[in-house]
Amino acid sequence: MFELREHFQKFGRLAAIFTTWLLLSGISRGPNKANFGLKDLQTTNMLQTMPPLSEIPLSFYLLASFFVCSVVGGIFLVRYLHNKKIREGLEQIAEDQAQLAVDSEFEARQVDDEERDYLIELCNTRDPEKLLPAIMSTEKFEQTVEDFKNSPRFSKSDLPKIFMLRKSLQFTFKNAEVGFPCTQMLEAGTHLEFQIHHRGKNIVFMSSILDSDETQLLIKPPTVKRRPANIKQFKVLYCKIRRGNDADYEFKFNIIGQLVTDINAVILKHTNEIRKMQIRASERLTMDLEMDFQLVTAKQFELEQQFELGKLQHHKLSGIIKDMSAGGIKVQLNELPPQGINKGDVFLFHLPYASLRQNLAATVLEVIQSGGQVDLHFMFRDIDMLTHMKLNQYLHRRKLSMEAA
Repeated sequence: MFELREHFQKFGRLAAIFTTWLLLSGISRGPNKANFGLKDLQTTNMLQTMPPLSEIPLSFYLLASFFVCSVVGGIFLVRYLHNKKIREGLEQIAEDQAQLAVDSEFEARQVDDEERDYLIELCNTRDPEKLLPAIMSTEKFEQTVEDFKNSPRFSKSDLPKIFMLRKSLQFTFKNAEVGFPCTQMLEAGTHLEFQIHHRGKNIVFMSSILDSDETQLLIKPPTVKRRPANIKQFKVLYCKIRRGNDADYEFKFNIIGQLVTDINAVILKHTNEIRKMQIRASERLTMDLEMDFQLVTAKQFELEQQFELGKLQHHKLSGIIKDMSAGGIKVQLNELPPQGINKGDVFLFHLPYASLRQNLAATVLEVIQSGGQVDLHFMFRDIDMLTHMKLNQYLHRRKLSMEAA
């Protein structure tokens, strides 16, 4: 192709040179003379021997036009084929890179061949450039699922396949690297905070997911006087959940029913109407709560947690919790212990009536000595979502109790 292009270019240059020579070869560059003789009637170039334009046959013009058009068309054809070849090469490179990315993602997530084929069926294409967005984005995957469910290709037998494919692609709530567009991403065992709006009051309770599929999930109902509460009398359950340091999420479930068998579960319908909110600092509650603490260094605490050494030697001391939030506490001591207290040290304590099985751990952020007393500011450490929710509930109950008093 490149040789053909070069031949056309050479031919064009030779034609231009030859035409210019014909036009200029008969021009006399000597001084003008007044004398005129028979010699002047003699032809000096090829153009002068040509017949008048009116006597040239039409076929000559047609052939000349065809020749010129062929040359010009040939040049454009060569350029078009050259650009087409480059474009096809780039498209092939892009397709190969997309296929490599798709295969790499499948391998990294350990997606088997059957699930790969089902994703192709779900997306209705084998084009890797169109498959890749559905693999990399939960939002794109859920949109693809929604389009598939609304198409004539969908049947109810596809529901468990879609549910399992979502898990295989690691589109779960625990994966903070992906979005959270639907509650089908919640897995069994996940703890959530629920609210029931009833007669102007908000009833808050904690529960966990017992089981889930593509259309609904089951949660454990709260207990009232050691018996499961009748949740099916309500229409909606409001839910809140936090994902690490990502965000708080709020949504509501429509209540389908309640099982009264041995498992006793509330049936909720999945939703994709989820509101994402920034993590807000919890309300700080003023109090005067006497508390017994155990003081350990940060290094000792980490060793105990890492190697499960149990309780080593802890220094015991007492103080007063002056305020508390779900993120930390402020403690007042009458005096420092003999070894002192340094930033990074850890206080361990048990918070009664908070429904916590384990001790809370708080890291010293600041030590302020004033007027013979010591104020310590702490931040809770290693707080999981369930503990955070229970702390908020404890503070809410204590606030209501203080307001009632």
